[in-house]
Amino acid sequence: MRFPYLRFALIPMVVAALSVALAVTTRLEQERQYDALRSLYESHARSAGHLVREAAQEATWSTGLVYSMSAEGAALLLDLLGSPDAGEDCAAVQTRVPDMVIWAGRDGSGVRGCLDRIPAASRIAFVDGVLAAPDGDFVEDDRTRELGVFCAWTRGESVATVVCLDRGHLDGMRREVGLGPLLADLKDRDLEYVVVQDPGGILAASPAPGRISTWEQDPVLAQVREGAPDGQQGRMLDRDGQTVYEVIGPLDLVDGTRAVVRTALDAGELVRFRTRIDHRQTVMGGVLGGAVLLSLALAFVMGRAARRRAEYLDAMRRREEEGRHWQSLGQMAATVAHEVRNPLNTIGMALQRMTREVRVEPADQEGFRDLLAMSVDASDRVERVVAEFLELGKPLELDRRAHPADGLVNEALASLAMRAGAEGKTLQIRCACSGDVVVDRQRFGQIVANLVANALDAVGPGGNVTVDAECEPGTFRLVVSDDGPGMDGATLSRVQEAFVTTKAHGTGLGLPLARRLAEAHGGTLVLQSAPGIGTHATLVLPAKGT
Repeated sequence: MRFPYLRFALIPMVVAALSVALAVTTRLEQERQYDALRSLYESHARSAGHLVREAAQEATWSTGLVYSMSAEGAALLLDLLGSPDAGEDCAAVQTRVPDMVIWAGRDGSGVRGCLDRIPAASRIAFVDGVLAAPDGDFVEDDRTRELGVFCAWTRGESVATVVCLDRGHLDGMRREVGLGPLLADLKDRDLEYVVVQDPGGILAASPAPGRISTWEQDPVLAQVREGAPDGQQGRMLDRDGQTVYEVIGPLDLVDGTRAVVRTALDAGELVRFRTRIDHRQTVMGGVLGGAVLLSLALAFVMGRAARRRAEYLDAMRRREEEGRHWQSLGQMAATVAHEVRNPLNTIGMALQRMTREVRVEPADQEGFRDLLAMSVDASDRVERVVAEFLELGKPLELDRRAHPADGLVNEALASLAMRAGAEGKTLQIRCACSGDVVVDRQRFGQIVANLVANALDAVGPGGNVTVDAECEPGTFRLVVSDDGPGMDGATLSRVQEAFVTTKAHGTGLGLPLARRLAEAHGGTLVLQSAPGIGTHATLVLPAKGT
């Protein structure tokens, strides 16, 4: 809907501009706070991941040092013992070297030495399996673990020597400095999991790490493993409805290969902060949207009030102009009535006297009577014009009283119903109002009689005029319709002016007088017409008066 004045339209525009500016500024500030918090959180997570990776690397190097020391001890023992003889005293050797479990020599004839821990049928296979290891300094596989040992071997010109030591001391040191103990002791409220992983699977992990992506499912793992030795990569992950921030870094293993360390911290607080920001933005958007809607409503109300005030002032101005017009018209009507009625009375008396006293030849009597009748009609018409003119110009004083609406309508149309029948026209009256209406009885009759008389004048013989009266809450409505030729827009606007008429013997004062009487009652009179359709006159009056 257009606003009647631009200044009122500026209200919602200004409110909308301020709302958008406030929303954008607040959003940018909250995003800045979120970015700062996320940056701080990521920095904390990367620091934690770096510390965990360094600790894991130290544990790995410590484990490697344990292996190296064990391998050096096994090599030294090989040098000291040499290759066993066929009748070697294994008990004496065991006494000198308590950690030794297996000492064997292998040549073309078979194996010899201290092999009591191994069933006779499996001795050759065990020794050959140890000798098949590419690195003779330290041999560890499923067979050696099953026996609780680790082994080393050396080859001479004709014989290969194998020595296997008890691994209890080695396993004890590994439990103290290895990755497993390190990760098992990692406990922190924000730490979700730490996992050491390579393409073969999980090598070590903190307790209950939950579902972890595999090497095949997660290409980022291979990127970090093959990247720079000190490279790290952070990312947000959703794990079973929980958001974590995971830092991935490379880890060099004892055997020269590389794995990755995955350290994850709980990112719930960051997510909750993001949710609070979105919620605040939603609430602010609703509040600012409501403010814009309220400003639109305010502008609409103020615009409509201004329009109504302008219409009221315009109506008051028109009424003042009409008042001055009717006042001038009343003064002119009084002058005209004074100047015209006296001569008109003289003419009327003269015509009456001529009718009684003047005698003419029998042959001229008919023409003389017609002439006298025409003169009397003309005199009556002038008298009627003067009376209506005088009535139009004098101040209106209404005697308003409550009257039954149906009785008023029937009373005003009684004579016109007889006229319609005499002229061969149909006047149909439909009054659906049983209540009272507060009006000036005589003036109301003038309005209705004028409207219906005009409708009867507009239709020819056989024509139809309908009068519909009904009572609505607080309103009395009367509609006079005819099926006459109707009028175009230009004619319709002109016939509502004083002294304009479409009838041969009309004065052009009936409709202006009817409209003035309707407005004096606080009502309205509206004409609608179109060529070939007919004319509708709608009279609306307040049922209880004003």
